Amino acid sequence: MKFLSKFRILLVALIVFFGTISPTLSAFSFRDSSLKFVHVTDTHISDREDTSYKMLSQSKNLLIDFIKKVNKIQSVDFVIFTGDMVDRPQLNSYKDFFTILTALKYPSLMTFGNHDAAFLGSENEEYLTEEQVLRIISDCNPNQKFDKAYWALTPKVNFRMIVLNLRTEEKSSNGVISKDQLEFLAGELEANKDKVVLIFAHHPVVEPFQSDTHNILNSNEIMALLQQYKNPIAYFSGHYHTTKITKTDNLIFVSTPALVTYPNAFRVVNVTDYKDRTIFDFYFSETGLKDVQAQAKANAIATATFYGTEKDRATTIIIKK
Repeated sequence: MKFLSKFRILLVALIVFFGTISPTLSAFSFRDSSLKFVHVTDTHISDREDTSYKMLSQSKNLLIDFIKKVNKIQSVDFVIFTGDMVDRPQLNSYKDFFTILTALKYPSLMTFGNHDAAFLGSENEEYLTEEQVLRIISDCNPNQKFDKAYWALTPKVNFRMIVLNLRTEEKSSNGVISKDQLEFLAGELEANKDKVVLIFAHHPVVEPFQSDTHNILNSNEIMALLQQYKNPIAYFSGHYHTTKITKTDNLIFVSTPALVTYPNAFRVVNVTDYKDRTIFDFYFSETGLKDVQAQAKANAIATATFYGTEKDRATTIIIKK
């Protein structure tokens, strides 16, 4: 009861605070066929000490630096966080995340990661349920007023944006797509086969490297569905804290590295849709906190994998129609 009372008090404060200053999707334009967005993932906001490779003690400073860098970029339509916004699903961590986010001048959206809500059977009373986190997001972010953790919207007329929630109910770093979400995805793809489809989720369909403890357990079902369509489809994810871009025919799979681990980076993506082709331009931006990045690199194993090749970081991909 004490925790619930604290939850209500802080939630009311967040509602009042964010209700007056957060940007809205009114910044979106329907006048052209170009969409520009920032993809950031795995911020892991926390007050804890660093782990073997997560710079948790610097997580808030890294998010502050990220926002300063993004605010200098011209004409961004939206910023999307693909999960693991916090390292532990506690109210104070979400308060810190959304308080820092008020400095972002562009609209923001977010997906769930495996760290973002309590699993079934959690004995920690301070861990928030998915329902509680959904309420916080809805109350603190005027751009994301959905009653489910998976949803879709049309940011511009040539594009359809689909967000999936692939976290499991049982405690696990693996992902899974439920029957309901698979049907939802199928309906969205069928209804928007004349558009450029952008899918965002925490877990990748195409693994940047193999991990039986982090992969989507039924990723084959998602892949089989995506392969039925010939329009440009790009799938953006985090989770593996690494940098990778894979193209297969009309499908692009994009893994973006974690902000909290080396190379402490994010992506800027510009998509331009023409009658006969769609052009995806990928740009890569690293943190300005070079001392933090140097320490993150010293702590990490397989830094070359995290950093990716030059084409995994910045490249142009053309999908012909």
